Order: sequence, then C-alpha cells, then structure tokens
Amino acid sequence: MNISTPRYEQPSEPSLADHLTALRRALDEAHAQSQVDDGTYADAQQALDEAAQLTEPDDEEQKNAFIRALRKLKGLVEDVSGLAGAVAGLITIVTGRR
Repeated sequence: MNISTPRYEQPSEPSLADHLTALRRALDEAHAQSQVDDGTYADAQQALDEAAQLTEPDDEEQKNAFIRALRKLKGLVEDVSGLAGAVAGLITIVTGRR
C-alpha cells in the first residue's frame, strides 16, 4: 500500500496584467455608477492602456514608465476611494519588486 502525502500548491501571485484587468473592471463599474465622469474615464482608460503595454518591463526605464502610468491613473481616480486604494496598492507591489 502506497500512501502519498497530498500536495498543496501555493496559489500563484496575480500578474501585473491580472491586476490591470481588475482595475479596468473597477473603473468600468465606477463609471457606470457615475462616480467617474466621461472625460476622467477616458483619461483613466488611456493610463491603463499605457500601463498594459508595460506589464512585462524589460528594464528599469520601462518599470518606471509603468509606475508613472499608474500614478497618473491614481491621480485621476483619487475621489473613488476603493479604486484609488487599489492603484496605490499596485504601485506598492511594483516598487517593492525593485
């Protein structure tokens, strides 16, 4: 009789792309609930698009560009507490990877 120990895999950490997808969904929801006006929504989408192009930075400059895009997004959604907090959390994650 062969009894093996069950293997429990640690859940993998969400990727930067996963985090951006969650932020985009939260932004869409905030816009739908009129917490974000149309102009701010469009600018925030653009900041997310900029960050999405840099989710796998090759060098320090690309990582810095990713962080700048997130800071721009955070400034745009500062009045939406949950969303601004999520962006701030992602900035902390990225800066911690340096």
